[in-house]
Amino acid sequence: MVYKHLRKQGSKMKIRYVIFLLLFVLVCLFIYWGSQLYTVKFSKDFYYDYESDSIFGNGSLVDIPPDIIGYMYDKKFVIVKQQPELVYIDYDRNSDYSYKSGLDETYYWLISFKEKKVYGPMLLDEYNSLCKEKNVQLKFSNDALVKKN
Repeated sequence: MVYKHLRKQGSKMKIRYVIFLLLFVLVCLFIYWGSQLYTVKFSKDFYYDYESDSIFGNGSLVDIPPDIIGYMYDKKFVIVKQQPELVYIDYDRNSDYSYKSGLDETYYWLISFKEKKVYGPMLLDEYNSLCKEKNVQLKFSNDALVKKN
């Protein structure tokens, strides 16, 4: 019925109708993709949220608070480098962690998908030992490190 009406109106109306439909579809796609750009899903249980600069776990799993310098992941693990700021010390989604050397240090975290467990915060030596024990193949490098702009 709409097409018959458009046919009577002429080709200008057809062109306007097609342009309107294309713009509507593009706006819908932009809104959908835009909402997906703010998170990186590592697994069904863990994801990184760009806006809060945090890594979250589903359910009762521990999350990693801001400020995340970078992360890398594969099918088994996520490795995270973090430099917490004083303003985030009261971040209390799950406070099973403590910053042993204060907030001026760089801390490391390891997430194991198989165990559904988060290890950290750790200093570099403890982190390296755990990675060796768990046979983690991921390594931080300047090229592969994902940084928040």
